[in-house]
This record gives sequence, C-alpha cells and structure tokens, in this order.
Amino acid sequence: MRSIRCTRSVLLGLQLILALLWLQALPLSAAQAPPSSVEFSVWSRSWIGTLGSKQVEVELNRTADSFSGSYCYQPCRAETRRQLVLNGRMRGEGALLSERDSGNGAAETGTWHIESFEGGTTGTWTSPNGKRTLPLVLNQNQDDLEARFPYDIRLLADALPEEEGDGCPNPPRVSAIRLYKDGALIQTLVTESQGTCGIFTPDLIDANFDGWPDLSLAMFLPAGPNIPHQTWLYDVATGRFVDAPAGLQGISSAEFDPLHRIVYSYWRASCCEHGVSTYRWTDGDVEEIDSQSSYFMPLVDGSERRLCYITPSYQNGEIDFISRVEQTGDGSLKLRQVEPKTCDIDAWVFLERTYIDIWQLSQNGQKPTLLRTEEIAWKQTNTSAGPRFCPEVPFFDSGRIKRVVLSENPDLCSEQKPD
Repeated sequence: MRSIRCTRSVLLGLQLILALLWLQALPLSAAQAPPSSVEFSVWSRSWIGTLGSKQVEVELNRTADSFSGSYCYQPCRAETRRQLVLNGRMRGEGALLSERDSGNGAAETGTWHIESFEGGTTGTWTSPNGKRTLPLVLNQNQDDLEARFPYDIRLLADALPEEEGDGCPNPPRVSAIRLYKDGALIQTLVTESQGTCGIFTPDLIDANFDGWPDLSLAMFLPAGPNIPHQTWLYDVATGRFVDAPAGLQGISSAEFDPLHRIVYSYWRASCCEHGVSTYRWTDGDVEEIDSQSSYFMPLVDGSERRLCYITPSYQNGEIDFISRVEQTGDGSLKLRQVEPKTCDIDAWVFLERTYIDIWQLSQNGQKPTLLRTEEIAWKQTNTSAGPRFCPEVPFFDSGRIKRVVLSENPDLCSEQKPD
C-alpha cells in the first residue's frame, strides 16, 4: 500500500507554524482578563429518561443563555437520532425549548419546560395547541464524559454570542477557558479561538485514553478539514489541566478511538488529495504509525474510460480502502463498492497518483491484504507530435487489467522517459 507523505508533511508543518504564531499572540498573564470581556457558561450533556411513558435519549448544548440539541425515542436509529430538534433559552434555573421535526419541514411539534438542570432534570412537554402535556424525567448519562468532569466551564470572550438567524453571525473571540468548582475559580486556560459563523466551544475527550476527560478547543476554521486545535490533558495527581504534548497539538482535526487506543486524523493536502493518518501514544507523546493517501483508479465503463477517486478511511483500528479491486479465488478481478457511473470521464492530471491496487478477497472477517499494484509505465511510441514516451495506463476492464498506451494526446507524453 502506498504512503504519499511529502505534501501532507509540508501541509501539517505549515499548520503547526500557524498554530504556534496564533498562540504567541496570547496574553502573558493567564489571570488577566482583556478589556471589554464577558464570561458565560458552556456545556454539552446527554440524558436518558422518559417523556410520558416512552424512553428517550436527549443531547443538549448550552452556550451562554442559548440551547440547542436533539432527542430520539429508544431504540434510537441513526436516521432519526437528530430528527427531533430542540432550541431555546434559559428561563430561571431551567429552560424553555421549542421542539421541531426536521424530517417534516421543521414543523413545530411541542414545547419543553425544564425546571432545573441540577441533579435529576424534570419538566413537562406541551403540545403545540397547549391541550396535551407529558411529564419529563431525565438523568444524566453516566457514560458521558461530562458526567465525570469535575468543573463548570465558562468562556472568556470579547462579546456574547449573537443569536443564530438566517445569516452568518460574527462570533466573539475567545481568550480563555475558566474552570470553576462550587463557584470558585480553579484554573484559567489561555487560548485564542474564533469561529467563522458560530463560536467554537470546548470538547471533552479522552485524548490519552487514561479514562479521565481532557479538553480541546478549535482555534480557527481554515479552508478545509484540517482544523487546528489546542488541547489540554487532565493531570489526576494535581487535579489541573496541562498542555498536551507538541505531537498531539500538531495533529489537525484529531479523533480518538479508545477501543484500539488510536488517535487518527482525516486530512486534505489539496483539492484532489485526501488521506488518513493514525498515531499511538509512546513515551508521553503520539507517534505516527500509518498514513495513506487517495489515488485515481482507471477503469473502462462500456465505451468510456473513467477515473475513480479512491480515498482511505479509518475503521476498527486500521486504515482501509473500502472501494477497491479484489482478486477472487479463481484469479479473476472484481470491483468492491465502486460504481463506475459515478467516476469522472478520464482527465489525466495526476498521473503520478494513478494506479490500481489489487487486494486479496477478504474472507471470514479477515483483513484484506494487498497483492500487487498495477502502475503506469512509459512506452516509446509515435504521436502526432513525433516520437514520445507516452503513459501506458492500466485499466480495470470486465474483470481483468487491460493496459492502454495513451498516445492520442501528445500533451500527456514526454520527449524524455520520465523517472
């Protein structure tokens, strides 16, 4: 399997430089608040309980006095988990939330009156016409990291977040995360974060897989999926947060797989190069263990030549190419999760990343193995522009590999044999 690392390494290096420059602009004193600053609470919580006689799961996010979230009736299914949407504002110690069905034209389906968020959450649901009410009883999901987080989180920013509307509001610039316990300030984490149309709020993650919740905050939104984050690890001995090591800070859009104890990242190096990298904790920092990039697979679809864009994905602790060519027991080849009609008509721009990986057919849940790679070769041939070295491209064609010299377009060819 191929690893195309050079472009990605340069990209991630530039991102790390930008992140460091971003951090250098932070105030010198963690305790000193910038002028004209405001402080407001943020959290994300999940509950399990009952709405009337039915079991429900509820997810709710708070930013200042605004709430957003969703709920579903158990057993929750992926297609309906976030269909019932909740939005509203604080009211006293609780909240008043409107309920809408996003799968039915965002029709209003009810109102939630939450009495309090302390301890067990209780309230009532009321139908749109006000004629029907149901009791609401929720308990915080103990599997949620928020339930094990010992502090209340407040953000220090230059303004309160604007109300969400049809346009794109200008989000405030966050300068610190403040952690409180029983009303007392325990720690201030200096940062610099500003979203594009909405404020970034801290994520609770278990970044080092020690069972304790850590904190991570997106810093800014670049033109792509490579979002830099600032991360702090929870030190159990001191009960305080410390900066994550440089290796983890340099990973954009890091995600965490506690089952396999893998840190992984989906990245983009250009318009037409996407990849996945995986890391493992070693000696107090993360170390890259694998990195795979996208490529272009040529195939023949009837009378048309096409190029399929094949991207890697992360699953079950490994980087995998779900869309691929597999070799069966009799030696024939077949496409797996590749729909030729969705592939582009051949546009030969990235010849250096055009090839066909051939995998052994996976059986009994075993991991597929790469048997061989059919690559482009350069053949000397006559063209309308004279003798040239032209690319001999492997095509998947009806269960076999058919190699075709692309001599009809001299622009693809070279007077000298390419390396």
